[in-house]
Amino acid sequence: MTPPPRATPAAGRALPSHPLFLGSLGALALAVIVAHDRVVPMGYPLWGLFQNGLDLLVYRSGGATVLRSDGLYDHALHGGMWFTYPPFSAVLFAPLNAVSAELTTILGYLANFGILYAVVLLCWRQLGYRMDRRLYVATGLMAVIFTWLEPVRTTIWLGQINLLLMVLIIWDLGRPEGSRLRGIGVGIATGIKLTPGLFIVELLVTRQWRAAAIAIAGFLATVVVGFVVIFSDSWSYWTAVILHSTRIGETAWPANQSAAGVLARWLDVADPPLMLWLLCAALLTALGLGASWLAHKRGQALLATTLCGLTSAAVSPFSWGHHWVWFVPLLVLAMHRALGAGRATAWLLPAALALPLLCWTHEFPDSVQAIGLFMVPTSDALAPFFAAVYPLMFVVIAVTTLIALRQAPGPRHAEPEASPDRNCDLPHITVT
Repeated sequence: MTPPPRATPAAGRALPSHPLFLGSLGALALAVIVAHDRVVPMGYPLWGLFQNGLDLLVYRSGGATVLRSDGLYDHALHGGMWFTYPPFSAVLFAPLNAVSAELTTILGYLANFGILYAVVLLCWRQLGYRMDRRLYVATGLMAVIFTWLEPVRTTIWLGQINLLLMVLIIWDLGRPEGSRLRGIGVGIATGIKLTPGLFIVELLVTRQWRAAAIAIAGFLATVVVGFVVIFSDSWSYWTAVILHSTRIGETAWPANQSAAGVLARWLDVADPPLMLWLLCAALLTALGLGASWLAHKRGQALLATTLCGLTSAAVSPFSWGHHWVWFVPLLVLAMHRALGAGRATAWLLPAALALPLLCWTHEFPDSVQAIGLFMVPTSDALAPFFAAVYPLMFVVIAVTTLIALRQAPGPRHAEPEASPDRNCDLPHITVT
């Protein structure tokens, strides 16, 4: 008997053909463009969307030390900022010095938008949607809309690499288990910035031994590259610099949306007690990876990856608001569920998820622009919640996912014409 042909994304489900769907996305995208120009004008000095690029220029300066004899970690770089990533990342950033600083920032803005588009497209593909013109157009409109989420807007504004790390991981783990070198994206991402190392733990927890081994090997290869190219800086990083999170910023800063930052603000201290933070981080890790494990067991691969990404931001010693770009695939999952539900009220879920993430702004008397709900002044009663908005969202999402997936049946066998990714079952359960 001839086995049925393996399903491909081209044979998967299609986005709604009703003009109202793309029309609504188009209207929202236009509203976001207007907001970018009117709320915080794109030409506004420093605070405009394309008027900064500071972090990208710091990366460029770090890469310049690879080409010279300067130390990477022993002095401040561009704008008085310290380099905080592993040595391998500086090696990757070195080619940026082949172009001017101005061109570097332009390329960074374009690259981040292109990567955002790729992230959304990979999510739809992993959920089993047909790669057709309608999906490409919808993805472009969604990418524009998502730029009005604070984590995404700040990533583009600063020229950060959060979206790059995320696309590496979603592409890597979105492939079927057993795919060639599956895990290498996780290993490289960990070599660029240590936080993605939690995905290696997730691979071990979900017993994806081969991918975990490849991820570990990939990470160790990045360490070797660092030592080969810049030995002294690598020695300095792995023996001393790695322990000093204060190089990033003060723990209690409002923009530090990690458990450590929340504890510091709630206790009104510069740094939370170490044991208390470790206990909270351990509990949050267990919560997040437990939800991720259950999602993986239920065949919800993209949901499992997303939950692990959110967990990494929650438990890292320092997580700026823009590190929470993992809300992007979560919103795609919520939209996927709304599409499958077939009723207008189902769209309340993605709307409710997006609301706290928007670019809420406040202009202070000295013309400083605060962007993000955690930066906006509010009443004393709401201040503790605003100051912890992303970690609190993570807790609610993880707990709700655990409850929903425990009550949900196991994954069904896909029909031949369905997508091979079992995430296509998501509309039939509550994910958040």
